[in-house]
Amino acid sequence: PFLISMETKQARISQDKRRECLYLFQKGVGYKKTASLLGLSSSATREYLRRYKAGDISWSERGPKVN
Repeated sequence: PFLISMETKQARISQDKRRECLYLFQKGVGYKKTASLLGLSSSATREYLRRYKAGDISWSERGPKVN
């Protein structure tokens, strides 16, 4: 089986951070500035902005992952 080091696993972005991200996008803040302000990766923030511009805000309301 393929093993992934715990060091390479990424932490899930909290719902509070995703809501703050949405708020900043609604105010016209770009993904680089948003990522910097919230301490998020630019790639995740860019994906959120892409989805926001497409009219999808479901990413901002998702709850914690349940296994």
